[in-house]
Amino acid sequence: TIIYKLLDQTQSVLDKEKKRIEESEYSVHEILTMASKVEKEALSKDDREKASQVIHTRLDKNMTLGMDVTTYYGVNKEVGEGLTPADLAAYNAYNTRHKNFKGLPASSICNPSVESIMAALYPSDTNYEYFIADIKTGKVYFPNSYEEFLYYKNELGLGE
Repeated sequence: TIIYKLLDQTQSVLDKEKKRIEESEYSVHEILTMASKVEKEALSKDDREKASQVIHTRLDKNMTLGMDVTTYYGVNKEVGEGLTPADLAAYNAYNTRHKNFKGLPASSICNPSVESIMAALYPSDTNYEYFIADIKTGKVYFPNSYEEFLYYKNELGLGE
């Protein structure tokens, strides 16, 4: 019953956004895959829209997504457990941190909320290429450069 309610709710959202989806360069599967990443990375509506914008930008530029949440999923670890060099080197259908991984992972990593689906469909009108989330506080930072990204990564104690 719960699964059917989740599926019905998702279908209802998708039905309401049919025109936007048809205009998108992405399939429903890809939109839901993006939305699941947004769901795991950001808590607020504004952060979700910005994180979605980063995903869209990186896909448009053929950059790796470099998202920890997908890598954790790919190696079957809980976020915060810590990723080992072997985890980061593992080439699988979800490890967007792997240097040769391009595009979206194989599928969703969770059931995205309506807000995350909407963020995937309507990303913010910003031009960020990076973001980094503090898993302890939920705060998301949107650096303006790779150097600033590395600064936040260091400040947050998020090594490799």
